[in-house]
Amino acid sequence: MDRNVLEIPIIARGRIIMPGEDAVEYKGRGGADFRQADPHLHIHDLVLSDTARLRDLHDTPMREIIDLFAELGTQLRLDDNELLQQSFALALQAGGLAEPILRGVYDALPHMFERAMMTALVEKTIGLDYIDGWVPGSGPYGNVSIRAVGTRQLHITAGNVPVVAAMTVARAGLTKSDILIKSPSNDPLTANAIARTLIDLAPDHPVTKHIAVAYWKGGDEFMDSQIVRTSRIDKITAWGGMSSVRHIQKFLQPGIDLTALNPKYSMSMIGRETFESEAAMEEAAIGLATLAGFYNQTACANTRLVYVESDTDDASLERVIALGRRMVAAYDLLPPLLSVPFTAPNRELEAEMAAVALEDDFYHVEGDTLKGGFIVSKFNDRVEFFDKLNNRVVNFVPVDDLSDVLKWCDDTTQTVGIYPESIRPRILDAFALAGIQRLVSLAGGNPMTVYANSHHMPPGSPHDGIEPMRRSVRWVVDMRPAEQGAALEIAAE
Repeated sequence: MDRNVLEIPIIARGRIIMPGEDAVEYKGRGGADFRQADPHLHIHDLVLSDTARLRDLHDTPMREIIDLFAELGTQLRLDDNELLQQSFALALQAGGLAEPILRGVYDALPHMFERAMMTALVEKTIGLDYIDGWVPGSGPYGNVSIRAVGTRQLHITAGNVPVVAAMTVARAGLTKSDILIKSPSNDPLTANAIARTLIDLAPDHPVTKHIAVAYWKGGDEFMDSQIVRTSRIDKITAWGGMSSVRHIQKFLQPGIDLTALNPKYSMSMIGRETFESEAAMEEAAIGLATLAGFYNQTACANTRLVYVESDTDDASLERVIALGRRMVAAYDLLPPLLSVPFTAPNRELEAEMAAVALEDDFYHVEGDTLKGGFIVSKFNDRVEFFDKLNNRVVNFVPVDDLSDVLKWCDDTTQTVGIYPESIRPRILDAFALAGIQRLVSLAGGNPMTVYANSHHMPPGSPHDGIEPMRRSVRWVVDMRPAEQGAALEIAAE
């Protein structure tokens, strides 16, 4: 066997199944090839057919689960965890993040399992009392109790940012759910490494016994048809492209709930007031560089389009071009843990940029896909390849009024950066109704301030416009006979 092919085990509820004679080799991205036991032969290890086996997790007090996760967090320090070091090396090779950015992502893993964070997450999204027991109503409805019950879940995860793996493990335990994680080809090891760390820490704990992790190729109809059955799965969370979501929808049946965290596009909006002073332009440029550049523009929350309240005469467009130049210059201010220049060009995007550069009556193009760049549309529309913008390349689009941007917004519009803050009151409600999921500020004048203001949300905040943990449980109602007086009172209402 080629010594460069990594051997990855299947994790099956506390068991580690190493690849043997039945191993299958997979082509990972970036040449990060790996071997794993054939998942077709281990379907019964990966799914939970008997719901009665969830009882051990159902009866475990949430404080014990949170204690376990708090201890797990202390074991997820990259410098001390050989499993994570192996995962980091593979993600560096297969993923799209440069070393300092990826290291910053991995360094954040322990904080995701802090006790206060876990407690607030459960309390906000479900309620500790509801996940640990039956909560009775009050007054005449004292005979009615409600409880949140764990489910059997399949998570088809994305690999653009490895925190998805940690988030998925945490959400499963905090909903007292049995979980099967289908790892992505560009990050096949992070969830695996976290699950194995949990096995080393607490091999017999109910949380450990209800985590399975494996990889199989996207579009594998045999695997999906065997797994996606009401006898084996209650809930599915699918991250990633529309093709994977459409594929899994083919196997859905009544009784299986799909949460589709499909691709999102993010943008920023710049008000006319920005051009009233050099200081305002500089502050806006730093904000744009931060939201466009963090994680090297691999995340859904990255700005790729900037709608600027501006006329389209030559003088007005020159001001927009000047803002673009300031943004590219501000990329140099971003710390390496947020963004760095690319080491290889994006040939497809550069070909698109070169093509529109020839149409100089309609577009102005500067920069490249190594350091970053921008395209200014000289009319009120975005470039046709807006969904391919990457490598810190942004399209500036002039609009007469920011309300004109509403026509480009829907439920695929995730994060919207704004500048200056004075425009917030006149856009907030209209854009919320149009489908955006998060409105953040470009103000601050410092990349880490802008990043913090756009990312540090309270535990349990909505994700892509929904509450995934709340959707992951089953809400059960227990109605007992009401006392006669109470029953008559209800009937009279």
